[in-house]
Amino acid sequence: MNHGQIRNLAVLALASSVVLVSTYFLKIPTPTGYIHLGDGVIYATALAFGPALGGVSGALGSAMADLLGGYAAWAPWTLVIKGMAGFLAGKLGHGKSGKLRLAALVGAAVWTIAGYAIGTAVLYSPGAVLAESLGNVFQTGSGVLIGLYLGPVLGNALGKTRE
Repeated sequence: MNHGQIRNLAVLALASSVVLVSTYFLKIPTPTGYIHLGDGVIYATALAFGPALGGVSGALGSAMADLLGGYAAWAPWTLVIKGMAGFLAGKLGHGKSGKLRLAALVGAAVWTIAGYAIGTAVLYSPGAVLAESLGNVFQTGSGVLIGLYLGPVLGNALGKTRE
């Protein structure tokens, strides 16, 4: 393993851990799950380090939070939804500026809201989708704000890595 690979692995482990902590410990329960601040960490990681690190850390950290927090039925859904959200945010926003970063995070947020709406319809009922979606709008909206401001700080603090 070369220096760059070791650095990427270390950043991945740190980012996944911070996603886990910000999701697991900073949450507000809802009837179908919970609202948390982990999306902001996923988006910031994706903007700072790109789609691979954003996607994998989002998938691993978020799914682990579901497993550890008693929401195991959601873990497979979360693995795919948050992994793809991190990938999209990184693919569309990494290395971009201003409005393009915002558009990338809004796209990732819309993906997240849609993914959890489908998951809610399958795991609970179509009638529960509106309540779940309202919580996800709040969660992803705060995540967009956190990601926009934390992403550049994170990238500068740790030094940008190559994909």
